[in-house]
Amino acid sequence: MKKLLFLFILVPLSVFAKFYDGTITYNDGSTKKGLIEIPENASRQEISFKTDLKAKPEKISIDDVKGFEITSGKNDVPTKFVSIYLAKGPLYGTKECKVDKKKSWVRIEKEGGITLYSSYIGYRPGVRGGAIHDSGWPPETYFFLGRPDKDYAVFFWMYIESAGTTIAVNNFKVIKRLTATHFETKCPELENFIDKDDFKTNGIVRIVELYDEHCGTK
Repeated sequence: MKKLLFLFILVPLSVFAKFYDGTITYNDGSTKKGLIEIPENASRQEISFKTDLKAKPEKISIDDVKGFEITSGKNDVPTKFVSIYLAKGPLYGTKECKVDKKKSWVRIEKEGGITLYSSYIGYRPGVRGGAIHDSGWPPETYFFLGRPDKDYAVFFWMYIESAGTTIAVNNFKVIKRLTATHFETKCPELENFIDKDDFKTNGIVRIVELYDEHCGTK
């Protein structure tokens, strides 16, 4: 199968059931270093923390945590996660957003005048007549856009992984339309700067860079 657009993101750390060296930042700004187990799904309302490998895991509520970062190697750049409300609606538009009542965990993909977040859902087996069968739902990655003056991020785009190939749920024309919808009042011309080859090479993080280049100072 021919590879489609936006083949850029690595397999999320959350697919591994293990603890990583990291730091938790609480809402009051205080921090705690130790071992962190990345939540297996975005909607989990707690995070597991251990002071060391032999320690008993401590469950910390998502409502108490501003975010956390994971370091998987000595020289690796930390991977940052935050707890935030997710929503459906435009980032800058005339329609109101429908915001979740509970927070979710998302990973920071790119920060600028706006922020691109992602959440990952692993393979889920299908269920038929109360029994699990082989045909289930493949892994999915959801992308959200956030702005500095809001405590939520809105859904932007998603892709599904299947048989080693990333399948774009939305084609390129739809990505442009979604961009126009999200930036209707703030930067309506942004969609004109989206180039198919550019996004294919650099990934969907380009939406943040293009916003900063053409709209971020407005």
